[in-house]
Amino acid sequence: MSPILPAEEFVRLEALARYAVLDDLPAEAFARLATLAAQFFQAPIALINFVAEDSARCQACVGVDLRVLDRQVSFCSYTVMQPGVLVVPDLQQDPRFVDNPLVTAPGGYRFYAGAPLTTPSGHNIGTLCVLDTQPRGGASTAEREALQNLAALAVDELELRRVAAELEREVRARDRLMHDLRRVTRHSETLLAIFELADLDLLPQELAEHAAALVADVTDLGWAGLVTTDGDTWHTRTVWQAPGLNPQLAERLTQPSPRGTDPSGDAVHFLDTPAALARTRPDLLEAGVCVAAQVPLGSSGDQPSHLLAVRTRPLAWAAADRVLLETVGRCVVAGVRRKAALDAAQREATFDALTGLPGRRSFERDLDARVAGEEPFALVRCAFTDFAALNGALGHVEGDVLLARCAEALGRGLTDGDRAYRLDGVHFALLLSASPEGDRETAERQAREAPARALSAARDAGLELPGVSVGTALWPRDARSARALLHLASQRRQADERRNSSAAR
Repeated sequence: MSPILPAEEFVRLEALARYAVLDDLPAEAFARLATLAAQFFQAPIALINFVAEDSARCQACVGVDLRVLDRQVSFCSYTVMQPGVLVVPDLQQDPRFVDNPLVTAPGGYRFYAGAPLTTPSGHNIGTLCVLDTQPRGGASTAEREALQNLAALAVDELELRRVAAELEREVRARDRLMHDLRRVTRHSETLLAIFELADLDLLPQELAEHAAALVADVTDLGWAGLVTTDGDTWHTRTVWQAPGLNPQLAERLTQPSPRGTDPSGDAVHFLDTPAALARTRPDLLEAGVCVAAQVPLGSSGDQPSHLLAVRTRPLAWAAADRVLLETVGRCVVAGVRRKAALDAAQREATFDALTGLPGRRSFERDLDARVAGEEPFALVRCAFTDFAALNGALGHVEGDVLLARCAEALGRGLTDGDRAYRLDGVHFALLLSASPEGDRETAERQAREAPARALSAARDAGLELPGVSVGTALWPRDARSARALLHLASQRRQADERRNSSAAR
């Protein structure tokens, strides 16, 4: 006969699961309690077992080796269904057990006394019981209390084990958390270091090398290299490798390989599987690489096209690793674009794109150099007057063509060491050699020859420019600083423009 399971049986099984005892071997503390129970009752057999869904499993066995019993034949299945001690003086006389094979077998059990193992939450998850092959008259109050006390000690042991297990889990969780925090901190520090690299005046290749070394330290890289494209071939140069990396692998990774699919845009290609490696870099798979990443660097020509990062262990890229590698790519690409923009700005500041003449930055640099030297010179400021109206009549395209022709004529015929500059719009400057004894009128007359060539060039194009204003200042006769010299030449040009305007009226 099997006991009828109560409605809260599922909750009882959940309580049993919290102690995680079903898969453990018998514990020494439980064995001592079972031995005490057998000695106190002078019984040949004592057990501590836990009643699961389909079985009763013994944690301690004295006098018999019963590890697992079917729940339908276990006497303890009834004990866990009641609040107190269950005593059966003669199992053959109890209708619940008269047909039980543990009773009917030769030398079967006749006496049973069991106390439930009741958890602090009130659930009976097992029993501490004693058995005899001879019937008995029952159990005294003292014996019942002793059995209950021993069962309570068994529960105390369970609670100690549970609390210890929870503490161990908490310690492991805290250790994992600390490990994760340290990893996040290292990743954050690496990200900051990469961003700081981007602010340095480094070539894209140098930026990629330093960034690869930073990333390798926190992402468990085995090797990293810069890949340059040459026609249908990839050439790779090592920028970082792990200590102890197989030298043969490092050599294979730097051998020229057939060009595969270049990473495009800003997206990093993460090759986490053998199939992905076989499609993109079969040579890496053959060399023993397990995981790789191609980080586009946004460069071309003789500059690296991408950074190749590999692992020799089958460890997929974690989310934090991906962020770092993507950041490296973005920083290097930004560095490439910034350098291109700076180069363009430098060219624009050094040479005027429309006229081909040196620009304001070149003028300021050359003026400072002349002032620092010992040779006298003339600074000429000139501007084509009323050019805006002419530009409006011709249109911007034709106006730009005319201005470029005038600028070319302005710089033509200058002696060695003399230069013409476009400062902005229709404003130009010339730095001309001058003799120590020369006067300003002579220098200005010589200075007007260049603008005159510009006006002649305009007339050759069939256009008549309203005119040009000129102002000249001599170094060191007229000023004691480059700024004062430039200011004086500008004032004289403006005065010349006013005189020309008055004469035209």
